[in-house]
Amino acid sequence: MSIKAEEPILKEEKKSNKFQWFLFVIVIPLFFAIAIALVVMTISGINVFDLAQKYSGNIPIISSILSNDEDKEDVTENVFTLKATIEDQKAEIANLQAEIEGKQNDLKASQEEIDKLVNEIKALEAKEKEATIKLEELAKVYETMSAKKSAAILSVMANKDTIDILVKMNNETRAAVLEKMEPKKAAELTVLLKAEEKKAEINTEG
Repeated sequence: MSIKAEEPILKEEKKSNKFQWFLFVIVIPLFFAIAIALVVMTISGINVFDLAQKYSGNIPIISSILSNDEDKEDVTENVFTLKATIEDQKAEIANLQAEIEGKQNDLKASQEEIDKLVNEIKALEAKEKEATIKLEELAKVYETMSAKKSAAILSVMANKDTIDILVKMNNETRAAVLEKMEPKKAAELTVLLKAEEKKAEINTEG
């Protein structure tokens, strides 16, 4: 065998000798010393695991390994808390939306009721206007008749109906009709006429 062929073998033997030296001189004695230290501390009542956790916090790598599980638990708890908060907020939003829709429906119903009342008022005003026109026309008919004949007809009518017609007559014709009535009936109608005129003045001022 040549010298060049023997050189790789010698190099491998040197590496193997160095590894064996490191193993027997450093590694094995170190583990043995650690084992003895653990036994001594355990016999002395020292909690080895608590001690390791305490001092490992000062070592970044070990600290990160030990705290990794705790961080995961914290993150998981925070995620659940946030999800619960989101669900609560969604429920609250849904309740508010339902309340808004309810209010809108109430407003819609109220507006419909208002529109209905307004239409009823308009219908009543139209009827009142129509009745007023008819009364004015009827009063004109009585004005064309003789005072004696008008007094005879109006005397047998209800006082309210008679007043409604007399109010629409002009003052001259009204006075002539009342003159042809019986004094008692004329007196009653005169009092009612004054009350009606006073009411009309109040409504005008209002």
